Amino acid sequence: MMIFAKNGLILLILKLVLNSCNGDRIKDRMYIDVKASTSCFRRFNATHQVGCSSQRGGANGVIHFCTKESDLHFILKNGTAGPYVPIVPASLLTEKSVKLLKLSPKVSGLVVYPNNETLNSFTHDLKCPNENFAVPNTCGKNEITWNPRGTGLLFQDIGFPVFFIDLYEDVTSVKECFQKFNNFSYDTQRDRALCSIQLNSFMYGAKNTPTCIRRSNIATNLNPMRVCDPLGSKNVWASLFPLATYNNETEEVKPILGQKYIVVASRSDAASLFDRTVGAESPITGLVTLLAVAKILKQLLPQNKNYTTNVLFILFNGESFDYLGSQRIVYDMERGNFPVETENGTSVFLPVIKAKDITLFIELSQLSRGDGHVFIHRYKLDRWNTRFTDLLKINSHSSLTLATSDGTLPPSSVHTFIRKYQNLSTLVLANHEREYSNRFYNSIFDNSTNINFRYFNRSDELVPIDSIQYHLVAIANTISKSIYQEVTGVRYEDGDVDLFELVNELLYCFLEDQNCKLHQVVGKIPQKQQDQPLNLYVGVDGNTNDAVTLIGFILGWLTGDIVGESNQNCTNISKNYAFRFYNMSVDMAHLNVTKCFRMVMNFTDAVSPAFIIEGYDWSSNLYSSWSESTWGDMNARLFLKPSAAQESMVMAVGSISIIFSFLIVYFIKSRSDILFCPTATQPSPVDC
Repeated sequence: MMIFAKNGLILLILKLVLNSCNGDRIKDRMYIDVKASTSCFRRFNATHQVGCSSQRGGANGVIHFCTKESDLHFILKNGTAGPYVPIVPASLLTEKSVKLLKLSPKVSGLVVYPNNETLNSFTHDLKCPNENFAVPNTCGKNEITWNPRGTGLLFQDIGFPVFFIDLYEDVTSVKECFQKFNNFSYDTQRDRALCSIQLNSFMYGAKNTPTCIRRSNIATNLNPMRVCDPLGSKNVWASLFPLATYNNETEEVKPILGQKYIVVASRSDAASLFDRTVGAESPITGLVTLLAVAKILKQLLPQNKNYTTNVLFILFNGESFDYLGSQRIVYDMERGNFPVETENGTSVFLPVIKAKDITLFIELSQLSRGDGHVFIHRYKLDRWNTRFTDLLKINSHSSLTLATSDGTLPPSSVHTFIRKYQNLSTLVLANHEREYSNRFYNSIFDNSTNINFRYFNRSDELVPIDSIQYHLVAIANTISKSIYQEVTGVRYEDGDVDLFELVNELLYCFLEDQNCKLHQVVGKIPQKQQDQPLNLYVGVDGNTNDAVTLIGFILGWLTGDIVGESNQNCTNISKNYAFRFYNMSVDMAHLNVTKCFRMVMNFTDAVSPAFIIEGYDWSSNLYSSWSESTWGDMNARLFLKPSAAQESMVMAVGSISIIFSFLIVYFIKSRSDILFCPTATQPSPVDC
């Protein structure tokens, strides 16, 4: 009985001990995670590094909640418990304040949060975006500065981690921690525990692209981990009419030669100081207008009736970083590798398209309402762009005010083509004449609010006539009718094509919810973050983002042809670079009714030629050379930093304990023969 009682007592004690242990490590229980939604990271070009990085293991600092610039000056001048991590509103993230913080040894990081006050501007691109690869004298001359509010922080080496927190709950918890432990008796901060934060965003790459790429080369690096990757993704192209003939019986494909092309182009990427982009004004307004133009032209011109001119739709990727997408297409055109790579400049599937085959290049830039004008930028006047300008004015929607701006060229992919082909006829349509009306260009605040977008998902809702949807539809109809007249030689006399529902859904898909009708139509619903806007950052080579795939298939759906019933045989039809076959919904109202679509759409590499040219001279500045550092986990977490006296005391006690432990061990070992009685050993038995 006593044995059972004893065993039961032991089991009870073990159970209580096990129940009291939840498996958390002490170091993990010291921190409170802060859901910092995005962080600044590091990129490189041929000569410099830009962006942010923490130290390996993270940057620690005492938090100081700031609401105005004087709060920053206070800790830099009077802070006694540094290093500090200022928590600042977005309005304080300026070139002046960052420069001030970079010069101070008291700052180890920075956290930015959105505040309720109205921001006048928030754009950290350059005042002259992509100025190193632009046509000379198109910015900074003749009182033209396209992005006058730009701080240039996107292209500065900041040197410490910068995080952005947009969740109200996390901002509140950080502020409460600051108020409870830090926001009093600043002269005695060193004498008490302080609320602090750890920002972990260590970047493995350093210095510049040539150095970083060399270090990533496994053949010359004992550590096989890459430290950086080239920026890059995919360009998207599609044509109004097929570029080849297709025999349904034999599946034989032959290229259609001798065509001329009108190019309708836009960009599909955006950038930001932080690892998140929306790009409502730039590029989505231009991108959505292009998709609407594709839909209208497909409706007006369903077949090629021996027209000598085709329409080529191109969406360039990576244009925020020195036009890398358009640079690659120009490079491929020069070598006979567009729209498909060839061995000897000829293709058995598609015609080889070169710049000389382009009669007119129309680029759709930022096209929100702005001040109500749509400006037609013509860098050089010629008969093609002059005639098309006249067509635009003839076919202009009554709600639009068209104006020409000659001799000007805003940042656009056109720069890449004109630098190589000066006689190419070009037009850039934008809502600005000499400076952006977009005060949030290439920033996290270029969102749906910036273009006054409201999603109308009920048929009984009253839509204002000045909505962004109607505005983009009007522009699309004006452009489409003009292209129709250019292709056919006949003016389109019927009324406008009503595309409000399409434009409304496109804006909703790109700006608010990825799980939208259009993505269901093409069967390409993203698997992650469906309730978040699409991220339009170009990314790195070999990792095409969801946005590019979705944009490509929407363009293919809008310009495609129904060739049969939806079945497994549709996707089994022989594929090549000329045609793609997919099962897709017939329209947004009948998602369950699918047909077999034949699309004349495909992707090309949007990776700078600098990364594919063997022995490329990085100092030549011929091509974009941007790369991105690799990193591990990015996280931010709060903890309570002990006072300096407590840290010193812990250090002293620890040091004394170590010294005493060494002395005790030495003492015991040196007198072990006295302290421990030797055990008498019995001799082993020996057989005699």
